[in-house]
This record gives sequence, structure tokens and C-alpha cells, in this order.
Amino acid sequence: MAHDHAHGHAHDVRERRFAEGDREAWEREVDPRELYEPGRRDIYNFIDETKIRHLRPLLPASGSAVEIGAGSGRLLIRAGLERPYRLVALDYAAYAMRAASENARRAGRTVARVLGDARRLPFPDASFDLVLSGGLLEHFRDPAPVLREMARILSPRGLFYADIVPRKVSLYRWAERDRMQRAEHMAEGIYESDLPKGAWARLIRDSGLADVRVISAGVYPPYTFRGYDRLAWKYADLVRALDGTAVADVLGWFYMATARKP
Repeated sequence: MAHDHAHGHAHDVRERRFAEGDREAWEREVDPRELYEPGRRDIYNFIDETKIRHLRPLLPASGSAVEIGAGSGRLLIRAGLERPYRLVALDYAAYAMRAASENARRAGRTVARVLGDARRLPFPDASFDLVLSGGLLEHFRDPAPVLREMARILSPRGLFYADIVPRKVSLYRWAERDRMQRAEHMAEGIYESDLPKGAWARLIRDSGLADVRVISAGVYPPYTFRGYDRLAWKYADLVRALDGTAVADVLGWFYMATARKP
């Protein structure tokens, strides 16, 4: 995800609670697991490949692509390896700019880096053919302004994609089930929305987008299992076949949302 929530249980313990949107909540060193190494068979790359597989048949043939709340920029870079896009990464944390720069170098791609606020995007209307976000929207108690901004900068017939980590029990995060259900902040400065899948679909439509589809995904072995990432790769076809099913609605740990600009 944009701020790489794949190990949501491993956030640093903070001395104080950050308010929503505090830049300091995200300022940290780049985690080596966030670096672009597609041959590494860990859960990060498994999730990245899952998202790109989902997006591949939908991607515009060319144009400009932006990732809002880019984090490490891996999703943006993977999209740029699929199509000849001009790539732009936006985040408000300096660590993200460092990570996106290093990952672009590793992938042999050029990525323009922009420090900015997702609620006030510094881009003209209809300036991107692909607007991405991974693990961003759940960090806002009111994600509607962010969605409206993402829709505003999307060109007609452009593709919107977001993955969203809801505050719900999942197989992967079973060990956190009490905290998932009760704690407002999953970690200091990090809010995870309890909006259900249908509510996200309505919010995306209300932002002015069409052809909205939101599916549940991520029925992965619990992270407390030894070798959970190895198991995900070993049974990759089975695991991914559950995306978009009722099983994923119950046991999956994130949503994948796509839409088009009319």
C-alpha cells in the first residue's frame, strides 16, 4: 500500500498521539522491504503483483500516471513498466520522495516527485490518464474531498484505482482482531476506516466517477504463521482466485476499487 501497510502490526511506538494528517506521523527511514526488488518472494511483492494483475487489462495505453500518497512508489513504477507513462509520485512525507527516487532508479524509470496534500492536489483538471492510490484513503475520516480531487485531475475515460485497508477482521490480521474492531487508531497517527465495501463504492460514484467496481481481496495466511509469505506464493493461484468472492468479503484484508471518468 502507499504507506506499505502490509506489516501494519510493526509500526514504531510513538511517544504521543498524532492528529490525523500530521506530516510527522509518516516521517521515518525507508524500510528495506519497501525497496523495488521484484524477485524477492515476500508479501510486499505478492500484493504488488496482485494489484498489477487486477489492473493490467484496464490500463490506458499511454499518457500520464500519478500515484497520490505514493509512499515507496512501487505501484506507480509497476504501472510504468506495463505502459509508456509519464510518471508522477505525490506524497507529503519526505521519506516517500526518497523511497520513490530509489525505486525509480532500481526500475530504470523516471518519476517526477511532488510534495503535496491529497486534499489540495497541485495539478490542473483532467491532467492524468491514470490516477492511483494504495493504502491512502482509509487514513481520512472524511475521504470524500480526496476522492473529489482525484476525480478532478483524471482525464475523460481515464482510470481510477485505489486499494483500501478497512478496519475489519481478516485472516491475515487475525492476531489483531480485538484492536481491529475496537481501536480508533491502529497505530499512532494512523486511522483505518470502518466503511464497508458498498459505502466506498457510493463515495467513489459521488466523486463523479462511473463504472465503479470495488472487490475484496487478500485472503492471505495469518502473518503470525511461520513462513506466511512463502505460503502465499506457494498457493498463489488459489489465494488470488478468492479475490472478489464472498470468502474474500469475510476473510480478505483490503479492497481494490476501480472506476472511470465519464
